[in-house]
Amino acid sequence: MIRLSIEERKTVTTTNIATPSVGIEGVNHAVRALWVYKDPATYKDLAKGANLHPIYMSQSLSAARDVGFAELAGRRGLYKLTSGGVEYARQLSYGDESKCKELIRKTLLENPLWSEIFRFLRMGAGQERDPLSLIADIEAKLGKRWSASMRGGYAKAYTSILEYAGLIKTAGQKIISQMEMEEKPETPETLPSASPQEATTLPPMPEGYAEFSIPDSFKVFIRKSKDSLEFFENQIKENSIFAPWIQHEKKKLGEAG
Repeated sequence: MIRLSIEERKTVTTTNIATPSVGIEGVNHAVRALWVYKDPATYKDLAKGANLHPIYMSQSLSAARDVGFAELAGRRGLYKLTSGGVEYARQLSYGDESKCKELIRKTLLENPLWSEIFRFLRMGAGQERDPLSLIADIEAKLGKRWSASMRGGYAKAYTSILEYAGLIKTAGQKIISQMEMEEKPETPETLPSASPQEATTLPPMPEGYAEFSIPDSFKVFIRKSKDSLEFFENQIKENSIFAPWIQHEKKKLGEAG
């Protein structure tokens, strides 16, 4: 048995998502350059001092800003380190890689620009996935149409940064999320808030059901039984957002049995 509960509010497309075009090496170049320069600087200032191409330095500064280590200093194109960026740069100068990884992991987890990325990773926790599936998810949420080369570049950048932060592992060309899948209480209280009149139209969820939800959009409840899970699995596409959830519930059911 499968029951859907759809809220009346429309889903709001998320437009604030980090889109770094270079990986952790570029982030480190930008942070080191700002640390050495000391004062706020443009990409041209930093590229000359670091002996790097201006376009690459511009992309690196943008990536450092996406991570949370750099910010604009009063006007467009002028950058400075954030307080977190200063500490990261200090540890880079000491060569303390373990501390650097710890700092970037903490910074990313606290950065709202990465919340949709982490939502995707939690839904496929522990499973091998093509990094391009992450790019497709972000592209859709941003309402963009990237070229194949841009998608490939973003995939490499995300993979590099997230792996350095210990939030994913790689297996060949695949990524494996190291983030735990979000668990929610499987009780009637998990239903969306509603007015007294609306609440009467939503019967309480019985025990023995699992829940999957997208905030401000919908909730799906499915009975925790092998037949129900396999039936639902046969109705969805291979790359559906429901697939990791169903696999997770099947695994829990098998372990419980």
